[in-house]
Amino acid sequence: MTSLTIGLIPSPDVPANIVEKLTGQLVNDLQNQVSQDIDWQIETTVDPLAGAAEYINDVLEKAVRIKKQHDWDYAICLTDLPSFSGRKVVTTDVSIQRGTALMSLPSFGAFPLKKRIRKALTFIIEFLYHNGQGDQSKKTASSIKRLKRRFLLSKIRRVIPQEGASTDTRFILQSRLFGWMRVLSGMTFANRPWLALASFKKVLTLAFATGTYISIFSTPWQLSVAYSPLRFIVLMLLSMVGMVTWIIFAHNLWEKSSSKGQNQYRILYNITTVLTLTSIAVIHYVVLYAAFMLSISLFVPQNLFEAWTKVNADDSIQYFMRLAWLTTSLGMLAGAVGATAEKEENIRHITYSYRQLTRYYEIEQDNPESESSGREDSQQKSYEGTQQSHREEGAQ
Repeated sequence: MTSLTIGLIPSPDVPANIVEKLTGQLVNDLQNQVSQDIDWQIETTVDPLAGAAEYINDVLEKAVRIKKQHDWDYAICLTDLPSFSGRKVVTTDVSIQRGTALMSLPSFGAFPLKKRIRKALTFIIEFLYHNGQGDQSKKTASSIKRLKRRFLLSKIRRVIPQEGASTDTRFILQSRLFGWMRVLSGMTFANRPWLALASFKKVLTLAFATGTYISIFSTPWQLSVAYSPLRFIVLMLLSMVGMVTWIIFAHNLWEKSSSKGQNQYRILYNITTVLTLTSIAVIHYVVLYAAFMLSISLFVPQNLFEAWTKVNADDSIQYFMRLAWLTTSLGMLAGAVGATAEKEENIRHITYSYRQLTRYYEIEQDNPESESSGREDSQQKSYEGTQQSHREEGAQ
């Protein structure tokens, strides 16, 4: 039986976690959809090189070296950073001749990410295998159709990269709007905002302390009775916007325009930062609201609340909920100030510009072939990047 080894090279964090979970299922998919006569072997090497999707040529060159070092038949890099060709979102760049590919995970959106990536990996390996065997007709067309079914709202298209690129095939999302929506949701998901509570301990502590202190006075009780639902909603939105804005400017998370990077990526990183922080703010709000409901029900006497606010005893529970809503909003505004006391590295790690810069230096330190002057030239080239383009005429 013929044996083929597939090397997966995910970047750290989310891609590495996804690859670890789908390896076993991927072997079954390859046997069922590609060939049962092949003994498929999957090997994994986590490497920061896949963190630079903006620089396809550099990534693919190193992927080829890793492929040769491990004696793999095919090598596929997976990055959690976006990739663009012109204004179109790139899902995968493929070099059939060298048996390598680079997949940009954000192009697959958020949920259910693992299933989409597994199916896409199966397609890419099938595509490389059939084209490597010289079979580029029915089997290739069939596999492309299966891939397109994964992108129902944004048609995927096979195009030809610009001349001089390290790849000979590129798959893009035809719709710019849905492509950007997928990328933004995928990048926000990759930031894992639900895990950021640990990085915002001081925010939660100060918000809860402030809200608890406020809730023992009668004025907030009376305001919670007098306020309309619209006022509560406006106050809630203001507290979240205030928290997001304060964190961005307190820790300089807003990436400014620079000659050392493409505007397209800068805008995308900034929007993702806002979406990630907004998700974190929503999670914080829900957690604080639950905590305040418990706190108020324990420490605010119901009969005293009814006496001071003149509410009907039958309606006191809903007004307790309104009081918790009010104290949560006020506590969030105060808690945002606590973000300045958090470690800047923890806060900045949720931004893609910081992540890409960190990985760039990891790549440089891991490259013994680069001399001092060479590193400076590479740094300038890497920061500036070369905008990718493609030809669509005659492509599938």
